[in-house]
Amino acid sequence: MNIRNLLSSSLVVAVFIGTFYLFFMPDKHIIDLELNIGQTLPHDIVAPVNFDLPYHEQEFSEIRNAMLESVPVHLRFDQEVWQPLRGRLYPMLLLATYDSSFAMGMVEELSSIYEEGVFDLDDVREYYDGEQAVLLGSTGTVDRQLFDINEIEDVRDILEIRMTRWDFLGDDLTEISSILQPNLIVDDSSRQVNAETIVAGLSNIDTTITAGSVLLEANEQVTSRTIEYLDHLKNTAMEDRRFKHVISLLLLVLLIIGIAFFYVHDIMPDTWKAANRFLLLGVIWIISLAATGTLWLALKNSTGYPCASLVTFGAALTSIFFHRRHAVFFTLVFSMVLGLVHPNPYSIVLISAVSGILASLTVWDVRERRSVPVAIGLAAGGGVGVYLLLHMLNTPLYSSSMAETILSILIVPVIGIGSAHALLFLFEKIFGVYTVLSIDEVNKTDHPLLKQMRDVAPGTWNHSQTVAELAGRAAGAINAWESLASAGGYFHDIGKMVAPELFIENQRNTENPHDSMNPWVSAKKILAHVKDGVEMAEKAKLPRAVIDIIRQHHGVGLTKYFYSKALQESSDPKSVKKSNFSYTGPRPSTIEAALVLLADQTSSFTKNLTSPEGVAELVARVIDENDLEGELDDCHLTRRNLKTIEKVFTSVLESKFYKRVNNYPIGDSNG
Repeated sequence: MNIRNLLSSSLVVAVFIGTFYLFFMPDKHIIDLELNIGQTLPHDIVAPVNFDLPYHEQEFSEIRNAMLESVPVHLRFDQEVWQPLRGRLYPMLLLATYDSSFAMGMVEELSSIYEEGVFDLDDVREYYDGEQAVLLGSTGTVDRQLFDINEIEDVRDILEIRMTRWDFLGDDLTEISSILQPNLIVDDSSRQVNAETIVAGLSNIDTTITAGSVLLEANEQVTSRTIEYLDHLKNTAMEDRRFKHVISLLLLVLLIIGIAFFYVHDIMPDTWKAANRFLLLGVIWIISLAATGTLWLALKNSTGYPCASLVTFGAALTSIFFHRRHAVFFTLVFSMVLGLVHPNPYSIVLISAVSGILASLTVWDVRERRSVPVAIGLAAGGGVGVYLLLHMLNTPLYSSSMAETILSILIVPVIGIGSAHALLFLFEKIFGVYTVLSIDEVNKTDHPLLKQMRDVAPGTWNHSQTVAELAGRAAGAINAWESLASAGGYFHDIGKMVAPELFIENQRNTENPHDSMNPWVSAKKILAHVKDGVEMAEKAKLPRAVIDIIRQHHGVGLTKYFYSKALQESSDPKSVKKSNFSYTGPRPSTIEAALVLLADQTSSFTKNLTSPEGVAELVARVIDENDLEGELDDCHLTRRNLKTIEKVFTSVLESKFYKRVNNYPIGDSNG
């Protein structure tokens, strides 16, 4: 990153942080008002920082007692109960019924009941009036409802019902059932330990008032609760808390900015290296932030913190000037920044993100007239939809009026996307970053410069058409900017119009002037066509992206023919410097510029072929040589891209060698 880029990035960070501090920091003044019940004020009183409201002492005591009473009863399994019972019960049943099958079946049924647990309700009610229970067993604890556990009286009833088939005296039946005892014993000490743990973690904070909350609305009467709010706010160490609050917020914003910088560096290398593109991206989102801050300040007195933001402005411009996927990322980043300062962070992040993403995905193609109304409709509808869903989920949305909030969410996409389109031309001129519409306007063969080339340098014009077709087709195949690559192909050699006769494609039945020229002079004249082309393009006010392709379409390549000729003619070959025979570059910094470079060389190397057999080999050689020489190092073409480009170039060039019919009849065959 050069000094210019470093300065631009530092400026963007400083202005963004300054804008955030100016518009979104809490009020700096401590609230120190003496109010009386029934008094009114002409303005809102807003909490400048977060502060806690404790419970009243009696209220907290009631909550504490209620929590203690709500702790379930603990029932512990007594493993010593059932086996003695089983030993006594079987003989008694056998003696009473003289039916061993019944006696054994009854014992097994009771055994399964005791495995589940049996308790005495009267014992439980001495300690606990609720319906919850915790069973403490050897394998752990289980939460149960009391009515789901076997009660001892119910178990005795089961035994007595089963034995009604025999004729017993009532006392005999009662004697047998009375030996049944519960095996779940109340463990109140365990319950007390659990209750003390719960109470120890009980906070006496009734509620936390967040920064930005309206404590008293304009013209609303002061109540005892309002005075209580202010008393607790005054007792809050506000200056110290505000300093920590501000520092924490700024550090979080810096962290988010750092993530955005990493994204630009890694995913948008052409923007990272180009100061104008980087500044444009920064300015877009700084304006979005400032506009959102202004909106919030304007609506704060009437609706509190709005749920609307100007995220659609930044999303639209980023989508148009850069790419939809980049717009989605920065929409999410911007929404997170808003979430840091909004009283309802989840709500504002969701509403802002959905609205911005929908705008990003639909507004990018400015060639489609319907893209603007569609983007506005989807952004507005998406924002309102999320708001209503959150409202249905009972998510707290800070607003005094649901209708006002919905109206603001509906209007801001109109303002944001409409402003973005209105400012497109201005941003193009200031930053030299052009939209697809601007590129399409020059990607036409009727442009004055191209018409001039057609007349002045027809050979160069034919060559440029081939380069435009190759670069455009390849760009489409690898999802690059097809119209930019095509436009770059048309204009890349306009500098040759200064002296068209010096270039072999324009020499028709004439001697080559370089045959009688010093190779140093020849190289200088050939190299000059890049500089001449840039000057002509700037004078014609071509888009900066096209001008960059003209400047980069030879990279730092060597004019090998003249360099070799100079070595042969020089008495001291070591004195022949490559720098005198090389283009000044820079190397292609974008995929589109690299495609024009490769298409230019491929078209030149294959123009003398008379059959398609050697095309594939020449195309592969051109791409491999440029890759090995480092000409493609700065444009981030992948190996997969290069293979696709090779296939496209080969296909396009081979198609030009179509088979012709020999001895085709001329004239009217019917004589």
